[in-house]
Amino acid sequence: MDHCAADRLAASDYSDDAIRSIRQYQGGHLGISLFQIVSTVGLLLACYVLLYAGLMHGWWGVLLLAPLASGLSIRTFVLQHDCGHGSLFRSRWANDLAGRLCSLLTLTPYDHWKKHHGLHHGSWNNMDTRGRLSDLYSDCITVAEYRKMTRLKKALYRISKNPILSVFVMPPFIFFIVYRIAFDTPRHWVRERLGVYLTNLCLLLGYGALVWFVGLKFVALVSVLVIYPAAVIGVWLFLVQHKFEGVQWAQNPQWNNFEAALTGCSFMRLSRVWRWFTGDIGTHHVHHAAPGIPNYRLVACHDAHAVFQGVKVLTWRDGIREARINVLWDEENRTMVDLRSVT
Repeated sequence: MDHCAADRLAASDYSDDAIRSIRQYQGGHLGISLFQIVSTVGLLLACYVLLYAGLMHGWWGVLLLAPLASGLSIRTFVLQHDCGHGSLFRSRWANDLAGRLCSLLTLTPYDHWKKHHGLHHGSWNNMDTRGRLSDLYSDCITVAEYRKMTRLKKALYRISKNPILSVFVMPPFIFFIVYRIAFDTPRHWVRERLGVYLTNLCLLLGYGALVWFVGLKFVALVSVLVIYPAAVIGVWLFLVQHKFEGVQWAQNPQWNNFEAALTGCSFMRLSRVWRWFTGDIGTHHVHHAAPGIPNYRLVACHDAHAVFQGVKVLTWRDGIREARINVLWDEENRTMVDLRSVT
């Protein structure tokens, strides 16, 4: 179990009984966790084998498997994410081993992402801890800060928040390029920096071998068709689960983990199929309230606790709308607003 401060429940305004009850859902079941890792990674590898083998024999119809592989890539990322929180297995080494295995398929260096994500859990929706590059999609600026910008900075900010750029252009850039460097990382994060370079080495060897056997054209085609949609959907989910109509921001010392989980995270209601592919990450408020809960216990925890019933619920359609409009935090009215409404 990950015992970092970001994973502890802290909320003086809620009953100790409720907190203890929620904590009981933390910790994984060995059989279920093993099955999730083996089945998901196994199916994704099988899809890759079929895609490359089919293309080498001229069976272009195998590209119909690409959407399935994209969905499995999203699920693999969620399992890696769970390992980073120590929620799948009870031993740290098992979580780290499984997480690093998944990282070779998600192109995301495990130790580096885990460290940054831990910081995110310790401070999301906190006005006093904004500005980290790794929180690009959950961070924001205030209306007052925006109004103080020069015309050029305002224009650049508006461009950066355009959904076409932020949702459809930036995600593949992040996964293919940004995750290849130890960005926004202090020098004393030695393990995390080393993890980035070791991941890159493994990817270089693995993809180099693929290029040698099947050719650069097929490797590039499969990588784009599988990873691009997965990156776009994954980043979009992360965005709308933290920035939406009704979300609240707070400052120290008022900010606390549990309150922020209830007012700073949305609940994405997805179909059973999409719940499986996304590892129930849409139940994001429960995940933030207790990051040690594995993906397969999130919904049960939500259903069992009345304190979660008032959390903001979003559908796919709501999520598409939210990604376009809620950009700035209006401190005076305590609400997120659209750039177009600010002069």
